[in-house]
Amino acid sequence: MQYSRLPPWPFIDPDSPPRGYQKVGQSKDEAHSTPNYPQIWHFFIYDRHLIISIKEWLAPDDSSPGEFVYQQYEYPIAGVRWFIDSIDRFFLHPDDPNAIPRGKFNIREEIDGEVLGVTRGAAYGGRYTPGYSFDNLNRIEHSTQSEGPFCQMFEMGDPWLFEGGLFDLFKDIAARHERGEF
Repeated sequence: MQYSRLPPWPFIDPDSPPRGYQKVGQSKDEAHSTPNYPQIWHFFIYDRHLIISIKEWLAPDDSSPGEFVYQQYEYPIAGVRWFIDSIDRFFLHPDDPNAIPRGKFNIREEIDGEVLGVTRGAAYGGRYTPGYSFDNLNRIEHSTQSEGPFCQMFEMGDPWLFEGGLFDLFKDIAARHERGEF
């Protein structure tokens, strides 16, 4: 199915975000981190959207000076609660009417004008580590290094999501939004 494309969101530097961006958390993806290159994702709220951003140092080889590369994902803030509730549906008994149907690995729904999804993946947390992705089918995958033809899919391994505190961070962001903090 074809989804309309929204323009790419301007990249932000998580170390010095533009005025008006509210940092609401950060989380380290241990599975993709190395001692010299930790994978720390930063979470911001701006203009009724959640922006998930990372800044990485990329030096292809010793002869190259290297550069910072930015990657980010954007979702309507109301989509955070939908994401949490959707993940919970994967854990319901298959006969529960709210459960994800047997054999189905993703769900989609329009939230505040953008089609969001949750996908179960076999290696989203690295080799042999299953996980989930939070998808925005109206926005393309993009970084300062490249722009792809695929939709945004923020991939999270089960250990990071459930043991590393990422799911709790999403729950906190949703609760703060529902209390009217942003």
